[in-house]
Amino acid sequence: MKFLQRTLVIFFLIFPFITGCSNSSMENVVSKNLSFDLLEYFAGETTAWGLIVDRFGNLQRTFKVRLNGNIDNRQLLLKEYFTYNDGETEYREWIITKTETGTYEGKSKDTIGVAKGKQNGNTMRMVYDTTISIGETDIRVSFDDRFVKADKKVVINRAEILKWGIKIADVTIFFSK
Repeated sequence: MKFLQRTLVIFFLIFPFITGCSNSSMENVVSKNLSFDLLEYFAGETTAWGLIVDRFGNLQRTFKVRLNGNIDNRQLLLKEYFTYNDGETEYREWIITKTETGTYEGKSKDTIGVAKGKQNGNTMRMVYDTTISIGETDIRVSFDDRFVKADKKVVINRAEILKWGIKIADVTIFFSK
């Protein structure tokens, strides 16, 4: 009987944690009237503002990003220039390829493997593994990026950063053309 009680207690402690890590849906914000083509939106100059919140809800950093995208055939070369609130700067370059209607693959210096994206109406999801620096340490994490095109000029991005499947931070970015 004690074994059953312990098993049930462990189950009820762990089950909410496991279900909390499941993938969320964006079906309630999908608009068939507004399409989101990643290459088209990020071609040219874009400005963005964002924030990083740790898993406990504490604001860690804010930042501004200048983006410059050039399309060649079905590929986008996207240059990102980050400036953080503490003065740190960062540069990242992405090569994103439209593989077929509504699907994308991306690569940057820090990605491990290939980022895979799937567009649906005005939304897109891109997942990938990458290396990020925390202090002097580089760690491997997974990103689960969700993009929503709010109108012709604004895209909102919410990304979960995961380590071993456990969320360690959220990143929210507002892009404007």
